[in-house]
Amino acid sequence: MKKKSIFTALIAMMLQSGSLINAQQLSPTGICYVEVNNNNLLNAGAYKLQTSNSYLFNVVNIFAANINYDTSRGRAYLYSNNNVTKVLTNADTYIKPLQQKGMKVVLTILGNHQGAGICNFPTREAAKDFALQLANTVNTYGLDGIDFDDEYSEYGNNGTGQPNDSSFVMLVQELRALLPNKIISFYYYGPAASRLSWNGARVGDNVNYSWNAMYGTFSAPNVPPLTKAQISPAAVWMGNTSNSTTTSLATQTKNGGYGVFMWYDLHGTNETSQLSAGTQTLYGEPTVLSGTLQSWTQGTNCDAPIGLYTSNLTGTSAKLNWSAVGTNTYDIDYKPASSTTWTNAVSATSSTYVTISGLTANTEYDWRIRTNCSVKSAYMFAPRFTSTSGTTPTGSYALSLDGSTESGAAGSMNLSGSALSFEGWIKPSSFKSASPYISSIMGTEVSDSNSAFLRLGDAGLANNKLQFVVSINNVQQKLASATALNANTWYHVAATYDGSNMKIYINGVLDATKAQTGSVNSTGAFNVGYLYNTSRNFNGKIDEVRVWKRALSQTEISQNMCNVSVPATSLAAYWKFNEGSGSTVQDTSGNGVTLTLTGVDSSNWGTDVPCTTGSSALARTAGQKAINVRETSIKNQIKLYPNPVSKSSSLTVSVPDEYSKGKLTVYDFNGRILDTKSLNSGDNQYELSRVSAGNYIIQFESHDGNLKQSEKLIVK
Repeated sequence: MKKKSIFTALIAMMLQSGSLINAQQLSPTGICYVEVNNNNLLNAGAYKLQTSNSYLFNVVNIFAANINYDTSRGRAYLYSNNNVTKVLTNADTYIKPLQQKGMKVVLTILGNHQGAGICNFPTREAAKDFALQLANTVNTYGLDGIDFDDEYSEYGNNGTGQPNDSSFVMLVQELRALLPNKIISFYYYGPAASRLSWNGARVGDNVNYSWNAMYGTFSAPNVPPLTKAQISPAAVWMGNTSNSTTTSLATQTKNGGYGVFMWYDLHGTNETSQLSAGTQTLYGEPTVLSGTLQSWTQGTNCDAPIGLYTSNLTGTSAKLNWSAVGTNTYDIDYKPASSTTWTNAVSATSSTYVTISGLTANTEYDWRIRTNCSVKSAYMFAPRFTSTSGTTPTGSYALSLDGSTESGAAGSMNLSGSALSFEGWIKPSSFKSASPYISSIMGTEVSDSNSAFLRLGDAGLANNKLQFVVSINNVQQKLASATALNANTWYHVAATYDGSNMKIYINGVLDATKAQTGSVNSTGAFNVGYLYNTSRNFNGKIDEVRVWKRALSQTEISQNMCNVSVPATSLAAYWKFNEGSGSTVQDTSGNGVTLTLTGVDSSNWGTDVPCTTGSSALARTAGQKAINVRETSIKNQIKLYPNPVSKSSSLTVSVPDEYSKGKLTVYDFNGRILDTKSLNSGDNQYELSRVSAGNYIIQFESHDGNLKQSEKLIVK
């Protein structure tokens, strides 16, 4: 069918206004909502204008899927109830027939009382994750776009944050990039209606339509730069707005030159009387029933799994994990992010994980899962992952903070419960010399009754001593370190609470303890280098920050100061700071808790790090007393020569005789694997054809695991 181009403005990377509608598109464009919990979507195709024989509705909205919150993963996810699932999974029956009539079918997204909504994504990464779920749903089920309705979110539930100015803007930016030629519309209501711009970007730059949400009234939404052609000031609620009011709204729309007219809640009964009250004025024709109205039978309940995450990344394989839904089985597919073709990983499995192999290293992948009940659930789409090994070199970079304007924000994190741990490396440049003498390291501080954090100093406490604080029974319980830290020295610091004791460790050694019982209350915004206000910001370098929802043992802390293998039980977030540039730090725990940095630029990143070779040797650089003879003995370590090396020559990797074989891995300074090679004892030649001039990390791991050594390599 011939398409009519109605886009009126070209924006940065996409067409902004309108969508590709059939040649019979009306003016004003007819928008229709169908509540599929009670009504058959196909009834939208039963109405035409009497004389022109044009279908009345150009866009039909499926009302509604939900934005839910997975508390186990701290993730907003797209949820389809039994009736939305029935429509989506039977697209050939309910969606395509309308599209064949020239209509566009769009999925509305609505809050669901769980705290998640379109206005409280804490980071761009979180907004992008939800946008990816929406885009994959649109593409999987052949939909024509997404409609946003900011109602019923009940922001703050489940430890989620309150609305912020950036969230909705970031969401539509990310969705438009993924769906450049699809409809994105906004039901003008809720907190989102007052949060339409941020940092010079506007929601209206990326949406096609917006309409008034107050039924029976005439009020034009203010969504710059949308024009009258993209706005419906009229809002008609079928069966509730009177015919006379419908006629009045149509008259005002026509006289005002507006290009959209919105009808809400089309039922399964004959609606021609009220429809004609509007169309006679809008188009000069009454509406007639051109087909048989169809009844609706409720869909069968069948929920897709949540708790989705990816682990055991090797570069060519990955483990896909989910939480069980009853005793059902599951179908799992995956694909490269750049592909439109899904590959089946497994069908009808009763397990809660599957390992996929044959992946291309350093490539982004998506995966999806559905439940097999007596029907199929809608697909749930997992966070996108990159097929990079989880054993990348540790400590290639650290981040420097200035103590005033620079810090990191991870969004809302729920750490309430009977156990938690904080740990990381710090190198203070200076300590706060004015009251309250505080330098914030990490954690949450909403109030005295809602906090869990680690910092330096306090009123009455030396500014170079650690303090661990948790809120129990509405009171902040505090533990100070016995040891005072020195400036310009790397320290591994850790704090744990197990329901019985608060503890502080420095360089893997227990430094202070305090008996304490009760549950911690901590459900707010988690920050690194900042708490309460910027005058308390941390001044110095920071690296390898981890947050746990359990109490680590001293053995775990002392043996894993420089690196933790993932996945790890109850690891809530893990920021390695190996990016070396940019304003975000990725979470390697698998939970997708991106750390967004404020005030940083390239000068904040540096290679002065606490961990420079193998993990035990690294720990020793911070003062750990135990000595691993195998790693400290020069004759028992691998040797690289020449180093620096010319790209036109070859590198010699000399492996000690006691290690008969092992694996060499080459990383760039962003932690990406460039090459792997098996080595035998003695001198091995490594050709440099896979790398260009620059700095790299060479890691050797013996076959028996007794030697794991990393070295910096300079290629000229």
